[in-house]
Amino acid sequence: MNDINRQKTLALAAVFQAAAIADNLAWKGIADKDAIKTLLDSTLIFDTDNPEAIYGNAKALELGLKTLEACLVDAGTDSRQADKLRYALGLIHIEGQLNKSPRLLTLLRQRLEQAQRQLPHFDNDVNAQGMINNLAGAYVDTIGMLKFRIQVKGNEQRLKTAGMAEQIRANLLAGVRAAWLWQRLGGRRWHLLFTRGQILAELRILIKEAQQRS
Repeated sequence: MNDINRQKTLALAAVFQAAAIADNLAWKGIADKDAIKTLLDSTLIFDTDNPEAIYGNAKALELGLKTLEACLVDAGTDSRQADKLRYALGLIHIEGQLNKSPRLLTLLRQRLEQAQRQLPHFDNDVNAQGMINNLAGAYVDTIGMLKFRIQVKGNEQRLKTAGMAEQIRANLLAGVRAAWLWQRLGGRRWHLLFTRGQILAELRILIKEAQQRS
């Protein structure tokens, strides 16, 4: 795998990690804390296009890598995988819409920089509820202004749990950030259809790498 393909696959895996976390939160009310932290941390890292500098190694994106593989293989027969694929494609679409609004992009950058400055007040824990609320608020005030919305399906009681909507929004924000990075590295939506085999081959190398780090 050449370096740019590796980077694109890692960025795309981050999009699918956000989709998987949103699905897990909506149905179960919980998701892997390390996987969440990897994504939320990424929203506060600026001025680099290197996925490994942003997310770390393949192990940190193992959930996303496995979700991407399952969506490419099973989405046509598994409704839950189909939902995750829908969320991921929705994040990519939102990124494209957001990129057309310099005003919202500027506001989002300002809100994320503000959240970064506030991180020490929460013991540098991006998973702290206050930080999640900050990121969710940034999502609502920027991405929430777009016409397109991602409708997350799940257990109604879970979705109504205090703080759950904010947690899902914060992770979707991280998914949009990953979609921006993927597009920046040359990723395009049609690649998921026409280069599916190539993406599968690349991500299986990364999954093996992640498992070796376990």
